[in-house]
Amino acid sequence: MDTFPKPPISDFALENLFYMEDFDRFFYQRHSYTERKDFDSFMIGYTYSGNGILRYGGKEYKIGKEDGFYINCRDYHYYEAVSDVWDIGILHIGGPLLSNHHDQYMQYSSPIFHESFNGKTQEYLEELLTIYSRPILNRDWMASNCIDSLLTHLLKMKANEATKDSLMPENIRKLVEYIDNNYKEPITLDSLSDYSGVSKYYLSREFKKYTGFSPYDYVVSLRISKAKSLLINTDIPAVKIALEVGIHDINNFNNLFKRKTGTTPNQYRSRQ
Repeated sequence: MDTFPKPPISDFALENLFYMEDFDRFFYQRHSYTERKDFDSFMIGYTYSGNGILRYGGKEYKIGKEDGFYINCRDYHYYEAVSDVWDIGILHIGGPLLSNHHDQYMQYSSPIFHESFNGKTQEYLEELLTIYSRPILNRDWMASNCIDSLLTHLLKMKANEATKDSLMPENIRKLVEYIDNNYKEPITLDSLSDYSGVSKYYLSREFKKYTGFSPYDYVVSLRISKAKSLLINTDIPAVKIALEVGIHDINNFNNLFKRKTGTTPNQYRSRQ
């Protein structure tokens, strides 16, 4: 293995930013493996040559040249070389938002991605190692921005794959359009099922598959988004805004708003 010297990370970065924990390039021999869980880190692996397998989330994936994977190391994971030599780069990263980011990534089901060696994944990795290779002013901020760009790139690749593999069906598109136009009205899973003519189970599964939201979460998120706009752009009292966006219990409105934004409606208005 080749090991990149582990850089010192400031306490501020550890608490607030994305940061690199370590980077190693492994040359696994056939049947060499790593197996663990409850390791407090997130990992991005990228294959330069050879082949391996990854077991993660109860599934097994074949890994070939220019394949990568992004996993939460707290979950059980096992990866093994199945060729004579598996040349793979392993980047461990940390940061307070990584758990949320990885949850978004895994909405696409598979931890695997594929990109040419000349693509942006390798470009961001080389930029990150360059940043950490020498002491420079604001290094932690620059490294965090680079990791953020890498993570956003991984999400974009997954989103593009999903778009190519499965365009939103017409019935789901019409259902989203119906909710967008009628969010002020009482909307339940039963009423959406009646409108679309499919079972509640099928509707919930397909709606989340193509939008990333359950029907309930989509309605709530839309209502809170509309409420935020009214709080910023009008002087309408919060209790009337709740009614305007289709929430008829002010306590429920306050609770939902705080859950989605971290603040109460009045606090949100005062900070704008």
